[in-house]
Amino acid sequence: DNIMRFVRVNTLTLKVENALLGDKSDFINRPDYDNWIQSDTAKINDTYNATTEIFTSPPQYPDDGKMYEWDEDTTSWKEIT
Repeated sequence: DNIMRFVRVNTLTLKVENALLGDKSDFINRPDYDNWIQSDTAKINDTYNATTEIFTSPPQYPDDGKMYEWDEDTTSWKEIT
């Protein structure tokens, strides 16, 4: 068997929601097969760019003692003032 790591990408947000190990044949018969992509490096909450076929991780929460909230429109942390 050729065991690979697959990640499930949400079709609306393009964020990784799940990761599983298995042979490609384990995924071909799934009704959501098109949502699974083989990747050894993608992590939960990474975003998938379908054009470049690259996964990117969200920015880490700032570690400077200030309070921040996530801004989905800019995909960045904004300081709460």
